[in-house]
Amino acid sequence: MGFEIKDGVLVWYKEEEGVSEVTIPEGVTEIGENAFEGESLTTVNIPSGVKTIGYRAFADCKALSTVNMPDSVTSISTSAFSGCESLTSISLSKGLTAIGWGAFYRCRNITSITIPDSVTIIGENAFAGCTELSGVNISSGVTQINKSAFNGCENLESITIPAGVKIIGVYAFSRCKNLITVSIPQGVVEIGNGAFSGCKNIASVNIPQGVAKIGYGAFVGCRNITSITIPNSVKYIGEKAFMDCPSLEITVPKSVLDRVGEKAFDGCKSYRVV
Repeated sequence: MGFEIKDGVLVWYKEEEGVSEVTIPEGVTEIGENAFEGESLTTVNIPSGVKTIGYRAFADCKALSTVNMPDSVTSISTSAFSGCESLTSISLSKGLTAIGWGAFYRCRNITSITIPDSVTIIGENAFAGCTELSGVNISSGVTQINKSAFNGCENLESITIPAGVKIIGVYAFSRCKNLITVSIPQGVVEIGNGAFSGCKNIASVNIPQGVAKIGYGAFVGCRNITSITIPNSVKYIGEKAFMDCPSLEITVPKSVLDRVGEKAFDGCKSYRVV
């Protein structure tokens, strides 16, 4: 097969007519930038020893349905599998520590994902636009869920955020329109701007003691939430944080009233101060 390998880095692959399955040679430690981008492969076998899957390494491989990934992989880089529309599932390496920006962006047919214990960071847009994603198991090792990580995952129904997460990123779960249940743990200190905006089917959310900031538009358009009690640890509620939540009865501590942004509760059923 047409591989070009330099110092352990697979830098280039030349597609061969009629070949749909590729086994990357032993001795490769890194799959380089754009190495397979846009190829018509269906199956890729990655050997033990590969540590890094590079920038856009498999981007827009629209027929790619199977990736066999060894536990030696520690990093999946920016947009590595973005636009791989035929992927329905992928087993992530047990040695993986970081999932990069847009790593699986618009992999529209992935239905479930388990993020292993070794992962600490879920990058911006990592799974954004994975419209068929209905099940996500986020391991206890994750400490960062970054901007728009699951934005637009329309079929996601429930999410449990692990205890080590401190900040739920900006628009992290925005437009997850079928999301019903959200579990936010003790330890979260900030719910980012727009984090759950447009999640119109969320029925209940518990905001735990310890949360200090609820960002701009964090829950805007969550039309089915019926009740929320804001803990007295909250020091700031951003503009439009709970705007257009017509079923919501919200209880707010007196201590935060002078740090509430404009229109934070516009369109809510009621709010009371305690």
